[in-house]
Amino acid sequence: QQADFKSYDFETLRRTMVAYLKENYPDDFNDFVESSEYVALIDLIAYISQALSFRVDLNARENFLETAERRNSVLRLARLINYNASRNKPATGMLKIDSISTTQSVQDSTGTNLANSTIIWNDGANSNYREQFTAILNAANQTGQLFGNPRESGTIGGVTTEVYTLSSNQLDLPIFKFQKSVGGVSRSFEIVPSTITDSDSIYESSPVPGTGLTYTYRSDGSGDSSNNTGFFFLFKQGTLQQSDFTVDTSVTNYVKSLDASNINNTDVWLYKLDQSGQLSESWAKVPTLSGNNAIYNSLSKAERNTYNVVTKNNDSIDLVFGDGNFSNIPLGSFRLYHRISDNAKYAIQPSDMQNIQVAVPYTDANGAQQTLTMSMGLQASVYNSAATESNDSIKEKASQVYYSQNRMITAEDYQVVPLSASQE
Repeated sequence: QQADFKSYDFETLRRTMVAYLKENYPDDFNDFVESSEYVALIDLIAYISQALSFRVDLNARENFLETAERRNSVLRLARLINYNASRNKPATGMLKIDSISTTQSVQDSTGTNLANSTIIWNDGANSNYREQFTAILNAANQTGQLFGNPRESGTIGGVTTEVYTLSSNQLDLPIFKFQKSVGGVSRSFEIVPSTITDSDSIYESSPVPGTGLTYTYRSDGSGDSSNNTGFFFLFKQGTLQQSDFTVDTSVTNYVKSLDASNINNTDVWLYKLDQSGQLSESWAKVPTLSGNNAIYNSLSKAERNTYNVVTKNNDSIDLVFGDGNFSNIPLGSFRLYHRISDNAKYAIQPSDMQNIQVAVPYTDANGAQQTLTMSMGLQASVYNSAATESNDSIKEKASQVYYSQNRMITAEDYQVVPLSASQE
């Protein structure tokens, strides 16, 4: 009752124990010389008590979002109130084709053979550049997708956009890699197939081996010299990887952990495999929004093959599946595609991405193997990369998004909800 244990540091613990002994055992022990063995024991007990107290207090702090410091603790506490932290976001943009050539014998309207000739877009010295450009691409496109008859069309950002598919003959994914130095750092990029289906933007198609590489034709009405008029390919920073796994027994709320680091926030696709190891069906990723999970989500009620992606430390992920009532339990072999991207915020200037050479092997209408060679360049700066969400950002936004309930009513809601969609 005499001891004061409000402070748990070494000096206070030692002082209070000595005071307790002097108060209660003055006759049994009065040797407080520093070299005394009993004083050494007091020092040891004070040291151990300080260490234990520190760890107890540290663990207690990790149980509250406001005071937690460990990344794992912050992520788990945020998930407790249904906030899934954003992982890194890859730089994404459009590369415009500057020049093009093919090994195939292609003739323009004047009878000129364009095989192995380099055609430059908006070439002032060549009045037939547009016709020759489209003639070469028509020869490399899949059957039925001649220029003017695209597989998809629409208006994206006020610019007329058409999507075409090359008859590329790769058996693997139609992705082409290149390296560029951005801000003095060498970064990996990939040219990926694009689509505009059910979207107001150009985005990456789901990866399926053996499908052709797609590109877009865009026209803003300002002539061929405009940066927004011409033929474009979508690119992303990072490297697409795959991971196969098998679920042998039905388990409700099954969790598949993927320990790879720096998995970006957007590029995760899951497929179920058939007996021959081919992709048989696609599973839908539940949107990372407040109130969405593998059991309750905003997808169509008919969509039962769903999973949720949960962010973990170092931008690794967990795939969380349903309970069999609201969504199907996974069973069998699966393939997960995911892109590893640089965990950094940076800007890409047009001067950083010029003279990118891409050679696409394709099969012509006669079944012969040909090569389409293109030189591309960036026309507009790209600023959309982002690092993984910081602990401070999670602490600030998690409780606010939970409070707003994913709707905007009050003035505060209008400040908070947009932040949950993007860190920018």
